[in-house]
Amino acid sequence: MPFARTIAGLAAIASLAACQDAGERSVAMLQPGSSFTVARIDGAPAPAGVTLDVGADGRVSGRAPCNRYSGQLTESGGAMAVSGMVMTRMACVEADRNLAETRFATALSSITAARSTADGIALIDPEGKVRIALIPSSGT
Repeated sequence: MPFARTIAGLAAIASLAACQDAGERSVAMLQPGSSFTVARIDGAPAPAGVTLDVGADGRVSGRAPCNRYSGQLTESGGAMAVSGMVMTRMACVEADRNLAETRFATALSSITAARSTADGIALIDPEGKVRIALIPSSGT
C-alpha cells in the first residue's frame, strides 16, 4: 500500500508540473497589442528590422527580413499555431536576407508553443527547439 501512495503522489506532482508548464507555454504570452523585435531565427541573429505584432483579433503581422507578413494565431489542445500565413512578394536582393526570409516563414509556420526567457519570449516547435526569439519592442 505505501508503494501505491508513493506512485499516486508522484503522479499528482507530475500533473501539477505539466499544468504549470502548459501555462508558461501558451498563446496567452502573446498578448493583443504586443510588439516584438525578432532577435533570432533558428539560433542565428535575425536581420535588423524583423518584427512581430499581435493584433486584438489574434492576428500576427510584421516585417519579415524582406517582406510584410500576417497570419492567424490560434491555440487548440494546448498547442499554438500560426495559420493562413500571407506574405508580400517584393524582391529580396540581398542573399543573406533572402535566406533569413525563408527560415523565418518556415519557423513561424512550425511553432506550437511559447515560453518566457530572460529577455523575452521563445517560440518553439513540437520538438522543443527554439525557432524564433522575441524581445519586447519599446513601449510594450
